[in-house]
Amino acid sequence: LLRAAGFKLHLHWMPNLLGATPESDRADFARLWSDPAVRPDELKIYPCSIIEGTELYDLWRAGQFRPYTDEELVPLVADCKATVPRYCRINRVFRDIPADDIVAGSKKSNLRQLALARLAEECRRCDCIRCREVRGARVAWEDVRLAVEEYDTDATREQFLAYETAEGGLAGFLRLSFPRMDGDAPARPETALVWEAIPELAGAALIREVHVYGPALGIGADSAGEAQHLGLGRRLIAEARARAAAAGFERLAVISAIGTRRYYEAQGFERGELYMVTHCQR
Repeated sequence: LLRAAGFKLHLHWMPNLLGATPESDRADFARLWSDPAVRPDELKIYPCSIIEGTELYDLWRAGQFRPYTDEELVPLVADCKATVPRYCRINRVFRDIPADDIVAGSKKSNLRQLALARLAEECRRCDCIRCREVRGARVAWEDVRLAVEEYDTDATREQFLAYETAEGGLAGFLRLSFPRMDGDAPARPETALVWEAIPELAGAALIREVHVYGPALGIGADSAGEAQHLGLGRRLIAEARARAAAAGFERLAVISAIGTRRYYEAQGFERGELYMVTHCQR
């Protein structure tokens, strides 16, 4: 339903729950990507922490629950990060709980750093969005190329359009979503339900996110290679419109905050009741 309505999926995943083992957690994490009903866009990894006053605390005190040691947890998180698809961003790798409140379990607030260090030692890496962002680096238009990751979910065909540097740095991306169709009708009942509730989405492809990295500039300032000011967002939207048209969609819809309406209007979108919509085929 969320994908059919153009939303991002942001999941929280917690290893070391009651009954889990590092092996079962590895298998569970793999299911996030093998199961087409999941495949999140963003992810937070929150290892289970024992906090006083919880039922899990009582089980730990009774010897019925054992938290992972750091020697178990760091390689587990490293293995998980190494399998994350390029279309997903791992936003956090440890819950922001004061160390004094954690009575058992890891207190390593720099768990992401430790996991990345282990991957480097093993000549592996994480290709999630956060690990590839160019951030404040200067980027020229001739330095980037368009890379496309395609994957299916249970209701959509997704295209992750990304402008990347030769080294794999991510300057900007767009999430383009095609409802899976059976002729002129949606192939999934969830999509049909969304189209019935939100008529302006019926038969439309969707932009679920556009993001360009790099520092913003003051009004009137000249760009010195900041990715934000290479027109990558405009180019990504034009690419999405062309791809939607090639796939047979006549319209392209996006959720827009008030602050970005003018931006989308400049790209040819018009305000609907809940979404902004542009025509793909003219």
